[in-house]
Amino acid sequence: MLMKTKTVVIFGASGAIGSETARVLAREGAHVFLVARNREKLERVANDIRSAGGIAESRVIDVFDERSVLEQTAKMAQQTGGIDVVVNATGFMHDQGKRLAELSLAEFRQGFDPFLTALFTISKAVVPYMGGEREGVIITVVAPAGPMAIPGHLGHIVGCAGIEAFVNALASELGPKNIRVTGVRSHAISGAVQAGSYTGELFAIKAQSMGVTIEQFMEGAAQSTMLKRLPTLPQVAGVIAFLASEHARAMTATMVNVTAGATLG
Repeated sequence: MLMKTKTVVIFGASGAIGSETARVLAREGAHVFLVARNREKLERVANDIRSAGGIAESRVIDVFDERSVLEQTAKMAQQTGGIDVVVNATGFMHDQGKRLAELSLAEFRQGFDPFLTALFTISKAVVPYMGGEREGVIITVVAPAGPMAIPGHLGHIVGCAGIEAFVNALASELGPKNIRVTGVRSHAISGAVQAGSYTGELFAIKAQSMGVTIEQFMEGAAQSTMLKRLPTLPQVAGVIAFLASEHARAMTATMVNVTAGATLG
């Protein structure tokens, strides 16, 4: 088992990516803490994991409440003696489609403020309980827009690029503490909308503006990739599991490209 004896905290664990990652890491032997704001969704995922023989606990935490994140993270770390892996799979609604003339400052900031705030607060909370003799790994999932140039996506592109820059900067700071910091850059994910991802609402808006169904929108996204298909939830979760494992011990300050060739690098 890749994660036997490991303690994993997944922020955004009620979402499509977070919940699938939790199931995969639990199957690999991890003690998984599921963190999000929706207790009902968290308990559903936790029950699935426990029914399959895994170890899972849920914690209702708002990542925008810094004090709560710090306090609850300390309690989780005290319970297990430290934290080995942290996965940031949080996601927030934001504008995609409006161009500069139509875009308000608040809508622009939607594309980066919540994402970077969550990443900063999570990192600050978990780092004191990671590293040293117990190697730590922080993994963040990010949309592929950072290296793109797409009209109508100003805030979103800035946010994605900012997350990737944050990963690299934090990796340089935490490397001497034996903490790796990596990320997974994923395209739209096949099956995520059906699994309840917030992107369902986001893509529905975009599909409507284009005069197509959400299924047609997703097929168009697939055809825009080199492989003519989208990554799946199990594939993205599998990459996260690899990055969290000893097989990736030489990897830090790295964004793994899981866009099926929609972006380079």
